[in-house]
Amino acid sequence: MTQALRAYAIGAAKGVEEHVSFLEATPKRIRATFGGETIVDTTHAVIMYETRHQPVYYFPMADVRMDLLEETDKSTF
Repeated sequence: MTQALRAYAIGAAKGVEEHVSFLEATPKRIRATFGGETIVDTTHAVIMYETRHQPVYYFPMADVRMDLLEETDKSTF
């Protein structure tokens, strides 16, 4: 199932297009490795499609080896 989200600019400048994003569950098994270690292995990933951006996979935290990752002060939002 696809969950769709729409956001419209309020009081945007002339020529500004609408921003659309939506999530789509993927039936694929997704694995990511780094340095020979499996960081994520899941069959429950979702893909986020967003206007003017490349598609991005999101994973359930329960399927991510958080013990192998380091927290940073960076944020994606």
